[in-house]
Amino acid sequence: MKIPILKSLESREQWLSFSAQETPYAYVCSPLALVDFQTSFIMVTDINKNLRDGRRAKKFSIGAKLSNDPAWALIESSQWSLKVLLDKLNSLDFSSNVRDNSALNVHGDLTVRQFFSKDKCIISPLLLVQLAPLQKSPSAWFLNDVKRLLSCEQFKELKWLVKDPQLNSIKAVLMQLISHPEGWRIDMQKEKIVLSHKDVFILRFTPDIGVQTDLPLLLQHI
Repeated sequence: MKIPILKSLESREQWLSFSAQETPYAYVCSPLALVDFQTSFIMVTDINKNLRDGRRAKKFSIGAKLSNDPAWALIESSQWSLKVLLDKLNSLDFSSNVRDNSALNVHGDLTVRQFFSKDKCIISPLLLVQLAPLQKSPSAWFLNDVKRLLSCEQFKELKWLVKDPQLNSIKAVLMQLISHPEGWRIDMQKEKIVLSHKDVFILRFTPDIGVQTDLPLLLQHI
């Protein structure tokens, strides 16, 4: 699944165009959020700019059981602005009956819930946009270079050096590199990069800068 990154959702036209997509599910850069249209609900995840683990993100469910009209009514009352909408949601007191809040008196069937996301893979889109393909080999390899190589599939002759259920795919390694960068090390074996974690060799590969992709691997498969 490819996850687009939208610049903003700050107008009626932007919201309608987004909702008409085959899969209306996207990161938004301003304000930082993940927006997911479901049958009659809209899920909005409020994202911190340095978020590396989605389970720490605050998530809002907006809508009703039988129709998406209540969710649209709240968006319209927020001047078709995701920023205004998030400000409203973050100002609510969820320790009491949230429906008593005047900000939600836009539709009788509207319900709003707040909870923490259970999806570890949700991370700040500001971290994802840094994973652009490398244009040339650096004079010295750093961890961010390796993340870009793996995310954009700019490698060949990959060999796994350990059997670890937590690190058994490129996506899993990328998520760990982004979420928990401490403990990782890069070594060189001639032209090959060897990636290790806490003194355990994980994988080895040859950089292939000639390969260019339109979208980072992490965005394609999250």
